[in-house]
Amino acid sequence: MLELIAERDFSAITVADIVAKADVGYATFFRHYQDKEGLLFDAADRLIDELLPTMLPALRDEDTRSASIALCRFINDRKAICRALFAGGAEPQVRRILTERSMARAETTGLPDPPGLPFRLAITHSVRATLGILAWWFDEAPDMDCEEVGAIIDRLVIAPVRKG
Repeated sequence: MLELIAERDFSAITVADIVAKADVGYATFFRHYQDKEGLLFDAADRLIDELLPTMLPALRDEDTRSASIALCRFINDRKAICRALFAGGAEPQVRRILTERSMARAETTGLPDPPGLPFRLAITHSVRATLGILAWWFDEAPDMDCEEVGAIIDRLVIAPVRKG
């Protein structure tokens, strides 16, 4: 599926496309997944597990700009799947999952409370605003480099949340 996502939009991919590319039978696919979204969410779980240790330091570290740029480099290295998950047809569900898991991880890793903001609001806003900027990057400014996008995330999301 990831190879197909690199070629075209997730909404245009069918289960028939996936099984043909994977060289497996239709029945085999449905033994493991109910639909193509199930496969996508399985991929999303793995990506989110990798993403969170890269995303949360932006809210914790003193050098928020470098942490935001590191996040963009992570995303850029996985652009096809990230675009499908964060800006494609599955975006609302992935945003909810990422927000919930970010909240749980932030609560267990001792992320500092942002001054003057409810903790849960700060995490929710940070995740959703960052995903919005990433979707904009994918769709509107694909030639912009990681340093520029990281600086935007830092300026519009991370720095204001950190200051409260």
